[in-house]
Amino acid sequence: MMNRFFIVVVAFALMVQVCFAMSQKDIKNILKKHNQYRAKHGAPALKWDKNVAQFAQKWTNRCVFQHSGSSSYGENIAMGYGSWNQVVKGWYDEVKDYDYSNPGFAGSTGHFTQVVWKGTTKIGCGFSKCGGKKIYSCNYKKPGNYMGEFPKNVLPPKSKKN
Repeated sequence: MMNRFFIVVVAFALMVQVCFAMSQKDIKNILKKHNQYRAKHGAPALKWDKNVAQFAQKWTNRCVFQHSGSSSYGENIAMGYGSWNQVVKGWYDEVKDYDYSNPGFAGSTGHFTQVVWKGTTKIGCGFSKCGGKKIYSCNYKKPGNYMGEFPKNVLPPKSKKN
């Protein structure tokens, strides 16, 4: 009887993990959106890192909407959006408030600056459904948003050629 209970518990735990694992479609969309925005600012394309993604997933599994505080990764979090495209667009849309003539960190633009941070090369993301809402997290390696490094890492958008 105890063995049967153990098997059921393990099977359930595996099902939960599979349900919330990032799909290849999600990974592709996350990379595509990030890299489209990064290209506008002269930043190289990001590559997916499964270890970074594992960190993000474990963090969102806690169902607590707050930053992890990790010094190993940069981090963007979001809640209440319906899709990854909406999440990444929401982060990037902070560009409208960024002052290139006075570069630096601001709470109203920190998601944007991490998305386009030139020195960042890898990304991993995770999400969890918590109480009817989704918590999204992307972590970035090397982290961005370092004081004194904004001018060389957050470049103005390239002008469009007509």
